[in-house]
This record gives sequence, structure tokens and C-alpha cells, in this order.
Amino acid sequence: MDVLIVSGGTEPSKELLLKYKNKASFIIGVDKGCNVLYKYNITPNLIVGDFDSGDLKVVEYFKNTGIEVRKYSTHKDYTDTHLAYNIAKELGDVKKIYLLGATGTRFDHSLGNLGLFLNSLEDEIYLEIVDDNNIMFIVDKKTTIKNRKNKVLSFHGLSDEVKNFTIKNAKYELERYNLKLLEPRAICNEFLDGEDVQIDFDSGKILVMLTND
Repeated sequence: MDVLIVSGGTEPSKELLLKYKNKASFIIGVDKGCNVLYKYNITPNLIVGDFDSGDLKVVEYFKNTGIEVRKYSTHKDYTDTHLAYNIAKELGDVKKIYLLGATGTRFDHSLGNLGLFLNSLEDEIYLEIVDDNNIMFIVDKKTTIKNRKNKVLSFHGLSDEVKNFTIKNAKYELERYNLKLLEPRAICNEFLDGEDVQIDFDSGKILVMLTND
């Protein structure tokens, strides 16, 4: 099963939202994220949150159509998005979780949502955080990055050190470099025409970012 979570950060475009809706078999609306689902006539399977930022009329609309609503206190140990992630992973046989509306003006929330990548590694679930300018995912082993010629390709270490980090088949290659946590040594790379990028390393975790302005 693949799950789409729509959170309350910057609204995804209609095109992006529909693209990921079609990838998922289960949709979770998170607080303010329900607004954009309502806006584009997309019905979630479940709504979660403390509903301190979303339109309560939207929540009530979905509730009246029979959608399950899980309301939480504002005084809790997890963010609404983290709660949605925890619910998603318990649905059974979840392979991929796509998270939209996870970035925006609240950098504290954006950074917290990036922290869910570490959870996803432990849970052995592929997590992809997406907005209209960025696609992000985490890897902890040798990986091939499919060519997306209109995207800038960046890598950030998400562990104290990524040992012997190597980039092949990119405009800027790197050979057995020990990449420190969030060190900006491997950002702003480019795909070569017709080439997929290969990355390899001995240990650590890498945040892969495909971006455009």
C-alpha cells in the first residue's frame, strides 16, 4: 500500500496534488492540509489533527460525508504530521508514504518533518517529501538516482559522518569523501544527458534532494 499525507504547510499545486493522489491508495488529511483537499474535490480516507489551524467547516464537511476524523489535544507529544505518519505506517503492508504540505514558512515544522526520514529508515518505509520545487528522500546504501535533467541534484549528510561518499555519472563527481553532518560539500550538482547518477558510501545516511527554482 502507498499512502499520501497532505499536511498544513505551503499548499501543493493542483497538478502536484493530483499526481500524488494517483500514486496512493490511502489519503490522510492533516489539519490545515484538509483545506487543499477540499479545494480540489479530493476526498481523504482519514483526517487527523488538533485542528488549531484548519478550517473547521472543511473538517465538518468531510465528517458529514462519513470520513473518519481523529481529533487530538493541542497538548501532545507529537506534531500532527508525525501522528499522521505513525497512523500511516500501522495501516498494514505500507511500502511508500508521500508527504505533501510538509514544507513552508514554519521552518521548525519543516525541519521536524525532515526528521521523519530517520523514522522511515527504521520502519523500512520509503518516505518522499515533495513540494512544487523539491523532491526529497533518504538513503543509507548504494543508490541509483534516475535522471531528471531539469532538476538540480544535492546531497546532505544526515549522520555525523558519511564515510567514503562517492558520486559517479554527474557533472561534478566525488571520490571517497567523508561528508560531515549537513556539510554543504555535495549540493548543486547536475545530471549528464542520458545518465543516471550513482552514489555509494560505506556508512551513514544521505538526504537526496531534487530541486528547481
